[in-house]
Amino acid sequence: MTRISTLKKIKPEPQALPQKTNVFIAGIGAVGGTLLQQILNLPSSYSVNLIGICNSKHTVWNKDADNDISPADLPFGEEKNWEQIINKLQPGKNEKTIFIDATGHREVAELYLKLFDKGIHVVTPSKLANTRKQVYFNLLDKTARKNHVQFLYETNVGAGLPIIQSLRNLINTGDEIIEIEGVLSGTMTYLFSQLDQGYSFSESVIQARQLGYAEPDPRDDLSGEDVARKMMILARICGYDVEREELDVEPITPKSLQDVDSTTFLEKLPDFDAEWKERLDQLNTEGKTLRYIGALTKDGIQVGLKEVKLDSPFGGLTGTNNIIQIKTQRYFDQPLIIQGPGAGKEVTAAGVLADVLKIVSS
Repeated sequence: MTRISTLKKIKPEPQALPQKTNVFIAGIGAVGGTLLQQILNLPSSYSVNLIGICNSKHTVWNKDADNDISPADLPFGEEKNWEQIINKLQPGKNEKTIFIDATGHREVAELYLKLFDKGIHVVTPSKLANTRKQVYFNLLDKTARKNHVQFLYETNVGAGLPIIQSLRNLINTGDEIIEIEGVLSGTMTYLFSQLDQGYSFSESVIQARQLGYAEPDPRDDLSGEDVARKMMILARICGYDVEREELDVEPITPKSLQDVDSTTFLEKLPDFDAEWKERLDQLNTEGKTLRYIGALTKDGIQVGLKEVKLDSPFGGLTGTNNIIQIKTQRYFDQPLIIQGPGAGKEVTAAGVLADVLKIVSS
């Protein structure tokens, strides 16, 4: 066999762009703060000008256009005022402005229509706007198109995984989506992979909470609402009119603990360990396990527990990984599978940045 010499990696020079694109970040938490650093580390040839940031109280503007801006400046910034911010962000002639919503607050999600009307692009990992009523989802798309701006939200589903863009590419090239099925909650993946390793249900939930994979009140994750919202967004992208109340969602929170306070919930959770262990042990003897799965077909959306083979792609999922399987006319016998980290500030911020750079280069 002919030996190949050591490959020399050549770093391509990024294409120089004729104008700067102004970027404003709302929300400098885990994702927003990580995104800020990723933007500051971009080569100058990417033509991204970080003009300002804000948190819930203050705003800081980068007056010298040198990307020298820090969250440490926020306590000394001006008082946050959305009307003033939006007016200041309105782009001038031959300018482009991107508003990044990394807040996760409904108040900010309700600003998108105003931003679009001012000619401002919006990029967000937040699902709040896209999971309101169908008529509002349609209005967001219509208003963005009318004002010739882009509304990108790749990280609404699967963090940095290219799920939404892949789905749009299939639809835009004339393919027909037949079925979408996936594990779309990093919390649920972690929980059930821990159960597979012999940990009790209560231990797994508490560990997920301590590691930051679950919310402070784990019932927010165990309810299945996060997966339901993601499936609703995917359905709407596929052209379906769907409201939250039409989804069939199975929570895995014990019924008797749904309405107790959070302290009582965590104290009583071990009472259900034996029930979960018995169920998993029985499935294991059959070569199966459980995964929390969202499924979309023309008949509707179902979210809940499903028995899967241990040696299947779903059964082999570990950590906080996500996996989605898209069956179409073209990808029928061998569905398209996208798998990888479905949570984490680094990959989520990188997914947001990728959306930003799409607008910059468009």
